Amino acid sequence: MRKSIISLIIVWTLIILGVSLRAFKADVYPVDNNDDGLHYTWAGMSFWKNPLKPTTHSIFDQDNLSLKWRSQFMDYIPILRFGLKVVEPWQDHPPLGAALIGLPAKLLGYQPYALVPQMIVRWPAIIASTLTLYFTYLIAKEWFSEKVAKLSLVGLATIPYFVIAHRQAFLENFLTPLFLITVYDLMKYLKTKDKKDLVKVMGLSFLAGWIKIVGFSIPFMIAGWLLIEKKVSEGKKLIMTGVVSVMAYLGYAFLVSKEVFLQTLANQGTRGAFVSSFLDGLTYPEFYGAFRDGWYVLGLIMALMLLVMKKNKAFSWFMACWLVVIFLTSGKLANSPWYRYPLIPFMAMGLGYYAAKFLKNNSLYLGLPFWLLGLTGFDLLKIELPTMVLRIATLGFAGIYGLKLMVKHKLIKKLAYLTTRIFLISLVLLNIIVILKFSTIYCSHEQCLAPFKIILEEK
Repeated sequence: MRKSIISLIIVWTLIILGVSLRAFKADVYPVDNNDDGLHYTWAGMSFWKNPLKPTTHSIFDQDNLSLKWRSQFMDYIPILRFGLKVVEPWQDHPPLGAALIGLPAKLLGYQPYALVPQMIVRWPAIIASTLTLYFTYLIAKEWFSEKVAKLSLVGLATIPYFVIAHRQAFLENFLTPLFLITVYDLMKYLKTKDKKDLVKVMGLSFLAGWIKIVGFSIPFMIAGWLLIEKKVSEGKKLIMTGVVSVMAYLGYAFLVSKEVFLQTLANQGTRGAFVSSFLDGLTYPEFYGAFRDGWYVLGLIMALMLLVMKKNKAFSWFMACWLVVIFLTSGKLANSPWYRYPLIPFMAMGLGYYAAKFLKNNSLYLGLPFWLLGLTGFDLLKIELPTMVLRIATLGFAGIYGLKLMVKHKLIKKLAYLTTRIFLISLVLLNIIVILKFSTIYCSHEQCLAPFKIILEEK
């Protein structure tokens, strides 16, 4: 009982830490004039006013039947450039995700096309990240172990790329927790055979596509896993759920405007798929410009290692499904980083799994990837380590574990044991410092978007 209480306190402390880091200066970085979050907010507010007339900015303007207003502001100054193409009805995406994003602004009395403060725009995504943190922990515990789950949660809560990604009011940050909850309820059903859990799985997977089009793949992912588990009857029900969800959405879209929907669908279809889609994502981590966090690369590599080695078959199946979906729907002309946000929980679990192995074995081979890709926080902080210091530290780090391989002595084992723990704790602290300091450092040498403060002198 005491252990379970302590474990619960640790888990929620990490979740609170993760949410706090996501909320810290969430309106400062990353920010762009054409941030989709604000456009989704407008769409959501107009949806609550009239579900059949969602209205907001669209990326499609050429021969667009629903285009009602267009403007360009400061088009010749990139940092100040603001383009607005208002369409009514807006059918670039399904309505549910935008409705969730726009709800706080609607409740606070803002009107469509008002300059809603970024913190209000992003607050729903930050709340949704609580669910992502919690259910990543629960699923990692189910698929691997309590230790892996906690370490996955540490990574998800503190790695700079993950934290900053979850600040953005993009549809993937609402689709991801819904997917995780669906998978968790699926695992519960497979253990308990409780029909209520199956009904929840069907209901949640029905809603997934109403957040973003790629969400329509989720009931079919679930169905595939049920068929792998020889649950043919349940698999058929999930296939039917997916079909009914698609048909219901088509009914809604045609009710809003059949002509505009079909035109938007045709415009979306011109994006194409390209073989370099994932190469770009792996080698150029970004938001609105490069954000070269080695943990993003390390997480993706370790998640791919888990997939290939099939340490857990459910992990491998669902990650493989997402890789295929993302590869098919993104390319050179549409390779925005948020398309890959559903992979973040898998990256966190990959990091948690191999961190647990590293803590257990204190191995050179497990430690080196963390050393080689885990120190990029210094670059993000604009701290250039002296070459000699870095070389000596690297040789010392490798030497401790190399000695452990060659010399079987209790003192060497103890030194490797302590080095592993001090090293990993230091990396976590470095990541937290990056999150707290990065926006200030970034804005000191880049032109950041921020309101001008006008000071009037009293006379």
